[in-house]
Amino acid sequence: MNRHLAQLNIATLRHPLDDPRIADFTDALPSVNAAGEESAGYVWRLQSDSGDATDIRVFDDPLIIVNLTLWQSLDALKAFAYRGIHRDFFRRRAEWFVPGSTRTALWWVPAGALPTTDDAKRRLDFIDAMGSSPYAFEMGQNHAPLVVERVGLDDPRARQLLRELDDDLDPRDVTDDAGCLVVVELDDIPVGCGGCRPINDTTAEIRRMFVAQTARGLRVGTAIIAELEAAASGNGALRMLLETWPRQIPALEKFGYRRCAPWDASVGSATSICMEKPLGSEPSRLA
Repeated sequence: MNRHLAQLNIATLRHPLDDPRIADFTDALPSVNAAGEESAGYVWRLQSDSGDATDIRVFDDPLIIVNLTLWQSLDALKAFAYRGIHRDFFRRRAEWFVPGSTRTALWWVPAGALPTTDDAKRRLDFIDAMGSSPYAFEMGQNHAPLVVERVGLDDPRARQLLRELDDDLDPRDVTDDAGCLVVVELDDIPVGCGGCRPINDTTAEIRRMFVAQTARGLRVGTAIIAELEAAASGNGALRMLLETWPRQIPALEKFGYRRCAPWDASVGSATSICMEKPLGSEPSRLA
């Protein structure tokens, strides 16, 4: 198994970290973190020089704190979360956190990759927009493991998927410094791919997407778009463009896309439906 499970947990403190009313929480953090690191299946956790992540500012509200970890399996995470010292810690959460403020997101990453807080916020937003799916789900849920990985055009999985798409993709479209090609595996089986390219300094275009019939209905296509958006935004793009079919419009609109004027080869086409979405123009729903 060449993947690890990323786990994000956020919650809003009732009081600032230095308030004596939550001293039991802050005093217990070293012991709880140490227990996590000693747990079977533990891989990594986000921390600053302080030894925990409470002083890592991710959201505008300073009372929102994050816990971001990696595990070898969902069973390993559950064993730590619901047993031992963390179970006792968890049962007292109402003393320290605003009721209803706790949120979780779980997702799979390639082994060796470390999730970022931007990755985590994107998965939370995906759950808000699209609901639970293999791409992002909440604690207490379970899905077949889905991994999205950025690859080169020579990746054998990408080549096979593109052959199923019956497409000859120009390497310059997706593999230069500003382009991106991703492959999706569901339970270790390649089931989808997609690529984007820059059109200019502020606009990127999704060039090709393919999802195998066996993986349709699992929001794999939207997961591919989310990853391509993140890559394009990281390269400075402020807008994403794509062409689609009528049956895809409702899902794309739910994910923030709107119809727009055609561009390049789509100009004059009677079958192309062109859509666009601003990138990075709106804060995270939880910011």
